[in-house]
Amino acid sequence: MTVTIVLTIIAILALVFALIGIIIPGMPSIQALWVLVAIDYWFLGYLELSGKTMIILSLAAAFTVIGDYVTTSMGVKKRGGSTLGVIGSVAGLIAGLALFQLPGMLIGCFLGALAGELLHGQEFRKAGYIAVGALFGYAASAAIQFVIWAMYAAVIFYHIYS
Repeated sequence: MTVTIVLTIIAILALVFALIGIIIPGMPSIQALWVLVAIDYWFLGYLELSGKTMIILSLAAAFTVIGDYVTTSMGVKKRGGSTLGVIGSVAGLIAGLALFQLPGMLIGCFLGALAGELLHGQEFRKAGYIAVGALFGYAASAAIQFVIWAMYAAVIFYHIYS
């Protein structure tokens, strides 16, 4: 196999793994792509990335790490939620995924935040309002990560085939 074919296979596998990581909370996604790109940049040099490109990709990866936690938390906090609501939404995401895959994650995020807020003493209506915020926060995080994933895919394939 030529180097281009091997790089293409590795890139596709890494991008698929990262895409799954965007959907499943707790799995590395953009961070895994960054590690592969960094290894290539510092040690292999097949992609021939510039320092400027590596800085941009590094900042994007750091942004997703911070943004992943902040957006879900903000979705809860912006609507007046508590730490129990944030913890509930994350626990619900994970439990929902284990039980019912993607639809379960969304339902779990909502129900987890709802349960957390009810445990915190919120009225049902207010807890539901906050739980919707958790859902919007998770969706915003996934959308941001997908855009950055697409940027990584474009950079990787541009450098493989240029």
